[in-house]
Amino acid sequence: MSGTAYPGPQAAPDPGGTSGTGGATAVPPGEEALPSRARLRAMRAYRHALRVPPVPRDFRADIEGMRAIAVIGVVLWHAGVTLLPGGFVGVDVFFVVSGFLMTALLLEEARARGRVDLGRFYARRARRLLPAALTALAGTALLTVAFIPRTRWGEIGGDLVASAAYLINWRLADRAVDYLDLERAPSPVQHYWSLAVEEQFYILWPVLLLVVLVVARGRARVFTTWVWTLTAVLLLGSLGLSWWWTQEHPSQAYFVTFTRVHELMLGAVVALGAAAWPRLPRVAAAAVGWLGLGMIVASLLVIDLTTPFPGTWALLPTVGTALVIVAGAAAGGWGPERLLRARPLQWVGRISYSLYLWHWPFVAAAASVVGVGSGGPDALPVAWGLGAVLVSVVPAWLSFRYVEEPVRVRGRVLARRVPPGVVTQRGLRLGLNCSLAGVLLGMALVALGPTSLAPGTVAWRTPQVVDEVRAPLGAGTLAGGTGEVGALASAGLGRSASAEAGDGAGDGGTATADGDGLAAGAGGSGEGGDDGTATTTATAAPAPAQPEIPDVLPTLAVPLEQVADDRPVMEPDGCFVGISGSEVGVCEAGDPEGDVTVGLNGDSHAGMWITALDEIGRDRGWRIVSLTKSSCPPAAGVEVERPGQRGGTYDQCTAYQVGVDERFAALEPDVVLLSSAAYDVPPDELAAGMARRVDSLRAGGAVVGMVRDVPRVPFDLPECLLDNPDAASACAFPREEGMVRSGVGQDELAAMRPSMPVLEFNDAVCPGTVCSPVLGGVVVWRDTNHLSATYVRSLRDLVEEQVTPLVEASRLPEPARTVLLEGTRLGAAS
Repeated sequence: MSGTAYPGPQAAPDPGGTSGTGGATAVPPGEEALPSRARLRAMRAYRHALRVPPVPRDFRADIEGMRAIAVIGVVLWHAGVTLLPGGFVGVDVFFVVSGFLMTALLLEEARARGRVDLGRFYARRARRLLPAALTALAGTALLTVAFIPRTRWGEIGGDLVASAAYLINWRLADRAVDYLDLERAPSPVQHYWSLAVEEQFYILWPVLLLVVLVVARGRARVFTTWVWTLTAVLLLGSLGLSWWWTQEHPSQAYFVTFTRVHELMLGAVVALGAAAWPRLPRVAAAAVGWLGLGMIVASLLVIDLTTPFPGTWALLPTVGTALVIVAGAAAGGWGPERLLRARPLQWVGRISYSLYLWHWPFVAAAASVVGVGSGGPDALPVAWGLGAVLVSVVPAWLSFRYVEEPVRVRGRVLARRVPPGVVTQRGLRLGLNCSLAGVLLGMALVALGPTSLAPGTVAWRTPQVVDEVRAPLGAGTLAGGTGEVGALASAGLGRSASAEAGDGAGDGGTATADGDGLAAGAGGSGEGGDDGTATTTATAAPAPAQPEIPDVLPTLAVPLEQVADDRPVMEPDGCFVGISGSEVGVCEAGDPEGDVTVGLNGDSHAGMWITALDEIGRDRGWRIVSLTKSSCPPAAGVEVERPGQRGGTYDQCTAYQVGVDERFAALEPDVVLLSSAAYDVPPDELAAGMARRVDSLRAGGAVVGMVRDVPRVPFDLPECLLDNPDAASACAFPREEGMVRSGVGQDELAAMRPSMPVLEFNDAVCPGTVCSPVLGGVVVWRDTNHLSATYVRSLRDLVEEQVTPLVEASRLPEPARTVLLEGTRLGAAS
């Protein structure tokens, strides 16, 4: 990380007093410019008046050792090693170290020269950081082209541009990327977010100190008061904002600069108090140092993915880092430096910046190779992760040896041979060229990748696409081109807006319904059971014929390059809960003033149906609410196994389930549809948890149905179509194979709660025995397991056909409601 710079001999101020300010007189190379007598007097006055304490510029073995611990924690965590569940806090250690070192350099310049030369400071930072960063970006681009699907090149190219401009943290925050989500295919430059935070700090903090110097005008008391006040305001303000933001928007809080400033300012506090720390008694300093190192180690072991982070929890590693720096040389051999100066730690600390830059692109490439997020394992296997990290050590060392170190040494040589102003100009030019080269590299990757709209744009235009080319499209073409899916709809329950339940006085106590009402429906029959109760039998339509799977794709409603972004709109922003969240959000659609409330509950496989229900709700006056969380089935009290979590348990999902029951009690829904994907949980156990959710919702008066999960594709479907432009049939797969990999526990739930209707749409998702990648000019799946939003919207008629009877049933009293829905399986082919 960029915090690897330290104010050792190579960081000593350049000779000369007016470098880069335009007031220097040209002098022969190797000679110093002699300041005027008046300038010398002014400098002495400022140095005397400001009384800025000198910060020792000797090499700090303890800081080098802490860098090693920090980067080891980060790379092992990224590799999937669960022994260090809080490995990601290594970044926070770097932040404190960077804040200390940069503030120390700036204060030293103010003490020695009476001012802060911004150009000189930025030039030194550019020489130190940007050449190595550009080298890593170039390597990342090569790894992307070699190992990552072409469908992602455009997005990664945009990330490269943002990384080169040191704005990637805001790009990730805007996308609300969940950095702690180990199951999604990651961006290979996602780790540049921390470098962006530091670069933004490097731009702002020197300017603020310069303003204080100007205001103080050599008055020590004014300077001291303003600097400490400014530091306190930034530290406390950022800490409070970090706490609030982490509670409200955890995914964004992880990336934004404002929530991290307090960590850098902790390092500034240590630098400001540099005069006091060497006077600490050796025993006290040693105790402080060991306490700090213990806090860092504890944070690696105690903090995990369930911890609201950064928030106030970030104080554990950051305060610990500050304490180790405070102890410093005062602790001597009694302090943690004895451990931190071990030769292996010193070597890792030296290359920590380059290792941080290079390890993550290799981990991301490995994740792509094994298929994480595209039909492979749920998370990168530890063996693959460790292998990727070990391989990355080679380019990291080469980058340090032949890029990072030579450029740094070259800067020191130049400082002795040419005027300071020239050194500054060359440093700034080098930094600008590195950034521009990185931007061009990203733009080239965008140009090489398929053309794609931004995700938000695609999601916004999807409903319009379907409306404009509605007849026929997607599932609407499966009924002989009529534009309807009536042939696939359930014949068991009708769509009558009026139905009545008998009072038990009829023949055998059976319930009856008028016309095409609930009991009979279109082709259904109400029969008396053996116990004298009524049952409803659904006569399903014949199984649909196998559609032809062409090799040459037709004109698509949504271009193939944009299908990966063809996802449902979830409003308001942030209502769909990510991996790290546990607070229940409510996404709203349909008619907000509707007198009927239809809810969705489960994971993203439940949430994807909101696209069809939105239009139905607006037409019928239904309010649609979705309570969904990533990778979290609607199973109350069930602990879901999840790689990367402490003990493998997805605690955020468990906590989320408690809030779901409470929120549904407040919403009072008429109908709730449950659905979920496959999970590594015993089916009976998962079904029992979902049954508890069914019972809870029924107790609140809702009719509960289950949407049968869709077949899971054994590969990334859009990627397969892009790789086989003239052989689309290669992207078809057996329906039976896809169903084995979907909806764990759903059949068991149907058996446990026979009165719960089961909604089936799979005859319209995968007609026949082989699933076609494209139906009716629409790509059916947008990845390995989610239907594209456009295809879901084309299922609108079928969804309405099956949900409407449940809404009608919600208006009936018990027990007639349960009797009529007993054993109902909607939309299932015989």
